[in-house]
Amino acid sequence: MNGRMGIVSGRYRSLSSSEHGETSHETVVELFGRTDDGRSVCLLVHGLRPTFEIAPIGTWEADKGVPAFIEDRLVHVRAMEHVQNITGPVVKWTQLGERPVWTVEVEQPFHVPSLRKLLKTRSWQIFSGDIPFVNRFFLDGNVGMHVAFSGDVVDTREADGPVLKPEVIEAGGGGRYGVDLTVRCTFDDVQSTEPFAVPYTVFSFDLETSIEHETVLCAAACVENLGTGERQVFQYRGGEQEILEGLTATVLATDPDIITGYNIDNFDLPRLADRTGVLQRGRGGEGTMALFGWGRAPRLETELKRNRDALVPKRQSNRAWNLSGRVVMDAWWQARQALKPRRETLSFVATLLFPDDEAKHKMDVDASNMDEEWANRPDEVLAYCVRDAELPLDILGAIQAVRRKEAVAAVAKV
Repeated sequence: MNGRMGIVSGRYRSLSSSEHGETSHETVVELFGRTDDGRSVCLLVHGLRPTFEIAPIGTWEADKGVPAFIEDRLVHVRAMEHVQNITGPVVKWTQLGERPVWTVEVEQPFHVPSLRKLLKTRSWQIFSGDIPFVNRFFLDGNVGMHVAFSGDVVDTREADGPVLKPEVIEAGGGGRYGVDLTVRCTFDDVQSTEPFAVPYTVFSFDLETSIEHETVLCAAACVENLGTGERQVFQYRGGEQEILEGLTATVLATDPDIITGYNIDNFDLPRLADRTGVLQRGRGGEGTMALFGWGRAPRLETELKRNRDALVPKRQSNRAWNLSGRVVMDAWWQARQALKPRRETLSFVATLLFPDDEAKHKMDVDASNMDEEWANRPDEVLAYCVRDAELPLDILGAIQAVRRKEAVAAVAKV
């Protein structure tokens, strides 16, 4: 298959295999995105190895070659655990002047931090040792978020098969991914291409919750195809478990690239995570996946345990959320950066951007008294929730948040 895609996110898989008593190591990069014809895709990219560079600290004269004592020190580096190979040297300019620089290849990316720390204590200067492995794909390949690729299709959404489909496992994947196409390719099969407007699918949602019990009363979602401009609206009411499972089913069915809402970083996503923790008790991993398994990763319990880019959204130390294959883009934060409004409420920002459009203003529901509002007029509260799910899409469109970031990424190759 040949195609073009806009990359949304990426992560890597560490693989090891033994044959004839020897262990070989491979690292597969998983790149998630959407093709120019609107299909979601996961590329399983082979051939990129985890490396960093080292140079000796101290005086060195370029015209006299590499001193014997440095060669002796390199022998010790080669013998270090998890070091696979050392190549070089290549003379490069550093802050200490010209130095011979060697490239150290290691077994897996997660071995780099400990080796880097150890080598620093042994008077080696480290270069390119703190670059996240997926970022190395962009740097070493000199590509941005828009790429052309060629490879073999190993799975499609319509195809039958178990989660651990043999064709996907043999291609280096972890299981069946929640995308239209899964493609195996090599590092050289992915090349830079001319930027194009990626037809992203954006999922915006909102929750209305009980102040007294902190439970979810109802929810709404609005899904927009940026390629066609078409929108779909979904409403959820009933039992709390039914609401959360309905949201998850909609995410899986519509397969969005971007998840948004207003202040979801600080309210909606934390509340969903908390309620999932309560409702999944006694149901194990299957319960968690049904309630909050929004990622594109294979639906396996091992994917729930990842610290980053997992099957469920997880909050990082910088308070940002991430999950496998999709991007969380809070409309509150985007509006705050672009508009710097005097007040940051959804009502104020919507009125600021759409002063003459009543259909894009918040409805008259007292959110501070939500339990009573829900008890007395649930239909109005649900309509209020739907409006609050639609407005973030209107705001992102008005400030061109998605397309601006896409343009910057195309120019900066990030």
